[in-house]
Amino acid sequence: MRTRRPLPFSPAAATAAAALLLGSCFDPPVRETVELRFLPHGEYVVTSRVEITEPEKTGNRALERRLAEVRRALAQEDDDWSRRFAALAPAAERFAWEKHLGALHRVERSAVLDEPAQLAAFFADTSLAVSYEVRDGLGELAVVPGPAGRATRRQRREMDEALAQWSASIAAYLAAAEDLYAYLDRRPERARAALGSLLSDLLSEADRAALGTLEEDEQRLVETVEQAMEKVIGVLLVAPGEELSLDELSHLVYDPFPAALRVRLPVPPREVEGFERGAEGELVVPGLGLWPALRALEGRWLSPDPALLYVERRGRRAEAPLDLAELVARERRAAEAPTAAEVRLAIEERLQPASLYRATWPVTPGESDLSDF
Repeated sequence: MRTRRPLPFSPAAATAAAALLLGSCFDPPVRETVELRFLPHGEYVVTSRVEITEPEKTGNRALERRLAEVRRALAQEDDDWSRRFAALAPAAERFAWEKHLGALHRVERSAVLDEPAQLAAFFADTSLAVSYEVRDGLGELAVVPGPAGRATRRQRREMDEALAQWSASIAAYLAAAEDLYAYLDRRPERARAALGSLLSDLLSEADRAALGTLEEDEQRLVETVEQAMEKVIGVLLVAPGEELSLDELSHLVYDPFPAALRVRLPVPPREVEGFERGAEGELVVPGLGLWPALRALEGRWLSPDPALLYVERRGRRAEAPLDLAELVARERRAAEAPTAAEVRLAIEERLQPASLYRATWPVTPGESDLSDF
């Protein structure tokens, strides 16, 4: 990376971000996940997935160099995940890759392990202290995060400045949304036109065509929120000439986990600490970064939150347009907008990992059965 990047909150970068919003689904260029799936008799499957969501040619040379190096390392098994799997002695393993138009798009590697101690070896190159034990009919997984150590000193300084500016942008966005929601409280019949115009990219063609024209005051309120939203969402975009988005950089600075972690258990857990519950019943650590921190604050100051809604729904707009009638019918709430300092404090609190991630569950005695693998 270069020694200095234009932050997406500067006028030039904000203009670039606004242009990129129309074509983006906000996925990171490289998305990494690791899954631990525990089997009924105590064995477990470790799976890593690396997905490259950007095409080979992006027009951003710095990002293209980064993606080319990621693809090279994956193809030659010279990446961190390959080295982690090489440290194991699996009972069975599987490797798969997927290409789009000749370019590597996805690599998935899995290994079945029957020795609990091997899980610690898999994460030995990270700052995580990971243990798995089976004792008295119970399996116990424990993960103790250490300090995040993947960022350089320069990247930490850069992140400190970016967080200050992003916090100010969030405060400005919340103030603008507060003004819009106060107006809609006075004139609720205008909610469909105002909210529909603000989130028109997410609507069906029929809903978009039926919005009508905003009044002058409404247009000003909606445009102010829209411009503020662009600055908030800009952390998900890779700025021209850069190889990382600010959200990706924040994971290097704050996140001790090498990737988002998902844990699947064979039965409901007896005890859970630290983990969040996923949509499919799994236990998850979604990652510690700017955007997950903001998402964790959903509803604290604003509900519904147009910026979070826009990012969540943007990639699904073709098959599932936003239900505008349902959105308009929701109760709207906007607390007094916080200061930039208050926003930063709230974000920083959510950038701290739990001191312990732990789960226990019953393990059934019996012979190994790898047919499920």
